[in-house]
Amino acid sequence: MKIKTMTIIASICSIILSSCSNDDDSIDTPKTLKDDIENQEFVKTIEDNVSDLPKNVQIAIAVIDNESTKYIGVYNSNNVLRGTNNADKIFEIGSITKVFTSICLSKLITTNNATLTETLQHQFDFSLHGGADISLLQLANHTSGLPSLPTNIDEVEDIDPNDPYATYDINHLESYLQNHISLNSVSGTQYEYSNIGTGMLGYILSKKMGISYEGLLQSLVFGPLQMSNSTTLLANVDATKLVAGRDEKDNLAPNWNFLEVMTGIGSIKSSVIDLEKFVRKNFEDDLIYNLPQETTFEIEQGSAVGLGWHILESEGYRILNHNGGTGGYSSYLGLDKDNKKAIIVLSNITGLGTYSNKITELGSSLLENISVE
Repeated sequence: MKIKTMTIIASICSIILSSCSNDDDSIDTPKTLKDDIENQEFVKTIEDNVSDLPKNVQIAIAVIDNESTKYIGVYNSNNVLRGTNNADKIFEIGSITKVFTSICLSKLITTNNATLTETLQHQFDFSLHGGADISLLQLANHTSGLPSLPTNIDEVEDIDPNDPYATYDINHLESYLQNHISLNSVSGTQYEYSNIGTGMLGYILSKKMGISYEGLLQSLVFGPLQMSNSTTLLANVDATKLVAGRDEKDNLAPNWNFLEVMTGIGSIKSSVIDLEKFVRKNFEDDLIYNLPQETTFEIEQGSAVGLGWHILESEGYRILNHNGGTGGYSSYLGLDKDNKKAIIVLSNITGLGTYSNKITELGSSLLENISVE
């Protein structure tokens, strides 16, 4: 009797409300990420890491599991995380650029245009103040002993902290090498992350080939992999696809520009669709891509570095990874070559604050999610 009564009531309500059900959305429960993304484990991982995403920030994710690739887009809609289609949108990828610099190094080695053992002094026709014996290997794996940034930044007139690499040019680099260079440790003995080291590496490789760093990447990586939405130059970016960067307070953050001597550290703009092609190339048994993946220096137990790549080894897994951050963007790329699994995370939230760590944690957590059988 109770069931019959409820059925009658439901029918009456259906007749009364049918005319307004499509016109008054205010009575509907707002949709959430759970409604937009099928895999609820992914939803939980995303919400656990970035539930407090600022309202104008979005995240583009590629989940690569053997032959399958799933693209997930996330944004904040009125303080509720929702799904969006942003797989072809372009973000700054920051220091993930350093992996590409090492791919170029590997290519030049295979064509006998460079060696891992040649020194920094060999690249310049003036005497270096210090670090003359630093090798290209040490520039690529952060064991050069160089600091993160050159110590003659104060020589740059009108430097803009919101675009810090836009005015550091070859004259400043040569002044640093001739008058200021000083090592924090003996070359090859300790790991110390160095932007100036990788910047010089990119500059040296481009100089060897007589082309710009942009030209080097287009000819050696972007072109062959058909990464048509990837570039180091803001002027080459399709403005309709570029996602504007944001700071932690949700203000617009300017894009970063790089002169030739520093462009190899963090200048690439790309999409998760393009980077998926790069990941799949890294899955292959390819000499040029294999070399940077080999361990060149052990930082501590379970943590090492190749050429550009950072390497984590634990419980039978070997993960190649790198994150990135600029004034308005944070990113993460991690891949398990043996099992052909990878995660790419691009976002337009500044890499200069706490959100950078959250993006890295999101990426590593998603990779762990798909790696657990």
